[in-house]
Amino acid sequence: MLYTAFLDDAMALAPDGVAGELWVADGSPGLIGELKGRYPEAMVRVQPEGSLGARLRTAFASAFGDGVEYAVAVGSDHPTLPAAYLRTAFQLLESVELVIGPASDGGYYAIGVRRSAWGVARGVFEGAPWSEPNLLEWVRSRAGDIGIACAELPSWYDVDWPEDLARMEKDLIEGSATAAAWAELRGKSAGGPQGPVS
Repeated sequence: MLYTAFLDDAMALAPDGVAGELWVADGSPGLIGELKGRYPEAMVRVQPEGSLGARLRTAFASAFGDGVEYAVAVGSDHPTLPAAYLRTAFQLLESVELVIGPASDGGYYAIGVRRSAWGVARGVFEGAPWSEPNLLEWVRSRAGDIGIACAELPSWYDVDWPEDLARMEKDLIEGSATAAAWAELRGKSAGGPQGPVS
């Protein structure tokens, strides 16, 4: 229930005029059909095998192949992320090649690339230390090494474990799917979820 709410809120982050895409690991027809029904305005695509870097490269290459000028990838594990951050990301891409949204765990919650820079910018997805606390620093350094201009959004946080829920609860956005799901869960169990939440 909670993860579905996270995904609903992530899909609602796309700024006006920006086409949303949902990349999923499970390509079963039943799930794809369900997601297409739930998010009729979005393109639902199946992630390829491989590292997160390989999956991100595929997503960006697909977007640029479709002719978009700017693309931003954002995860679904930060349900209280302000939508304004994503609007800012697209605005920044008008003047820089790369935009990063730093996450408090040392990674990033969003990354955006300008189409004209993709040939070089794809290098920030190759050989990166995925799921390591130095990922963000590595991307910053790599961007400098390959000579692309990078801007950063305000820092935010992921919700991955029970200890992250207290902060999430303080930041819940009124009317969001996560706020509704959390209220229902809190009504069912005072202790809340006991394992990973995403």
